[in-house]
Amino acid sequence: PIMHIRAPSSISYGDFSSLSCAITADSYDESLYASWNYKRIYMSTNSTDFETGFYENRNGSITTYISGFVKFNCTTRIKYFSCYSRKYHERKSARIEVQKNSTNTSTPIMHIRAPSSISYGDSSSLSCAITADSYDESLYASWNNERINMSTNSTD
Repeated sequence: PIMHIRAPSSISYGDFSSLSCAITADSYDESLYASWNYKRIYMSTNSTDFETGFYENRNGSITTYISGFVKFNCTTRIKYFSCYSRKYHERKSARIEVQKNSTNTSTPIMHIRAPSSISYGDSSSLSCAITADSYDESLYASWNNERINMSTNSTD
């Protein structure tokens, strides 16, 4: 199993950002849960800030995920978003530094999701995203010396 977590490393007070965690394994992980703002988000949680689900990858593996969009109006300077799988005994956390007294509350935030380590021959999902005021058609990623634009149809 491969666990991913996506969160900004720093953000301005009052800004919004997406947070997500996922585990890719041979089956659905009903034990996956996330911890945010002193609350646990389980796969069965009904939430206005987070959604849960799963999808099958091309190689037959299953990605189980928890993702949300939250406002950083917290009183502490450091926040943690954590993800846990009791089924696969995996855990990851992201440390987020909240900048106080910012005059710019619409700073674009870039996210990249990739495993921190992986075994040779394993598969994994990779993603990059930007949270901003408007659609960014200039966003692209690079993989194996191939540039992937917003309009690129890729087999990977």
